[in-house]
Amino acid sequence: MSTTNTMPAADAVAELLWRIESQIDEVFATGGELLSALPRARVASNLPAIAGQAAFEHFSQALLALGTARGHVVAGHRVVEKVGKQIGYETNFGDEKPKGMFNPTGGDVAQLRVAA
Repeated sequence: MSTTNTMPAADAVAELLWRIESQIDEVFATGGELLSALPRARVASNLPAIAGQAAFEHFSQALLALGTARGHVVAGHRVVEKVGKQIGYETNFGDEKPKGMFNPTGGDVAQLRVAA
């Protein structure tokens, strides 16, 4: 099977993958801004704590779902990346940071100190 015919299709997939990752990050960041704005707006409006609580809970659940969706996109990215390597196609769209050194569950906490 020739990989030269797959390159335009692979380029299209890579472009779409880059777009969805960027868009999910943007929505996630906007959602975080919304969540932080709600209690500030409540306090500024001198409203009781119950005001807007249902909306806050719904938006919080939406952000949790976005976090899960982001994880699925990252997992899909890894699968597509493996397939790309199998057909001799690799791209980065500016994401040239090494991924192998990155711990998906968090960084090495042994280096962290508690500041008192």
